[in-house]
Amino acid sequence: MSANLDLLIIGAGPAGLSTALHLVRQDPGWAGRMRVLDGSAHPRHKLCGGGVTPFGMQILSDLGLPDPLPIPHARVEDARFVHGNRTIHYRGNPAFLVFHRKEFDHYLAREAQARGVVLCEQETVRQIEPGAQGVQVTTSRGSYQVPAVVGADGSKGLSRQVVARRAAQRSRSPQRIRVARLLEVVSPASESDSQFTEQYAIFDYSHVRQHLQGYVWDFPTRVGGAAHFSRGVYDSRVAARREKARLPGLFNQALETMGTDPDSVQFEGHPIHWFSPRNRFAIPRLLLVGDAAGAEPLFGEGIAPALGYGRVAAASIQQAFERQDFSFNDYRRHILFSSLGAYLLLRWWVAWWSYRLGGSPLFMKAMWKIGRGLAALRGV
Repeated sequence: MSANLDLLIIGAGPAGLSTALHLVRQDPGWAGRMRVLDGSAHPRHKLCGGGVTPFGMQILSDLGLPDPLPIPHARVEDARFVHGNRTIHYRGNPAFLVFHRKEFDHYLAREAQARGVVLCEQETVRQIEPGAQGVQVTTSRGSYQVPAVVGADGSKGLSRQVVARRAAQRSRSPQRIRVARLLEVVSPASESDSQFTEQYAIFDYSHVRQHLQGYVWDFPTRVGGAAHFSRGVYDSRVAARREKARLPGLFNQALETMGTDPDSVQFEGHPIHWFSPRNRFAIPRLLLVGDAAGAEPLFGEGIAPALGYGRVAAASIQQAFERQDFSFNDYRRHILFSSLGAYLLLRWWVAWWSYRLGGSPLFMKAMWKIGRGLAALRGV
């Protein structure tokens, strides 16, 4: 199955598709040299708040995609950060856009196919075996032997497991697990609801008093063009030794405050592997992108960083083939010294401190004063 193939990308979400789109933008010949594999078929269900910040929108624009993407979305011009009776307004034009992930991923997949990328859907990867001469990948349809593989199969994906095992074999101390928790529900809304008429979204940090290392969100979104709410709770667990928040009860309480009967909805949950500069991003012949490499830890933002990882990975892959060096020893440096690295490192640093000290009322009061000052400097 692997005749004339140089690369497999495992996972057809934003990270994997961004990698493919950046490769064919660098050199259209890459379309015939790689395959993107996914165990599902687009459009497919995917848990995600759906926010895309200007950082991600700029990457999409640089790929030659329309701004905004021609699919349903909600525009947020006022991001409201709440802690008790304090509110900071972070305004932008827009501050961010909210997409339904099912539709967002489907659009990127079809755009990649339109540019010649071969997408093999409903092909599940069962085994990844990196070796000195290449990578043997066994799937539900057969096997491939390729020089390199991109792992874009998420926080729980096989690619990250392979990298973690290899890292453990080479290290005397196991790598720390950096996993956040998330619960989410999407429910119908009305066009007359204030989030749509006033174009705002809420990040509520009031629940840090209940040991939450994160926030409850309330976003406007659209599903098939119809108005909906995307609501959820993000718990970073950056301070792993601190007492855990009881997420289901906390989220039920938050939903009642939002005017939603918790018994009328069924929420879903999933883990998020978050970014740290100490993460293992690659082993020889296998590099990670997106949530497999590490989502942004402060807000749990996944889409924009995933698009950024794709850009960095494509450049690293191109360099690897030019040099015939598939160690990917420079991949970490390429990430950390890129615009993606600057974006992630700043938020990692803020998350590291704020979620360790967030249980202190004095610290939160000081943080909100600083936030108000920064918002004032931006003229918002």
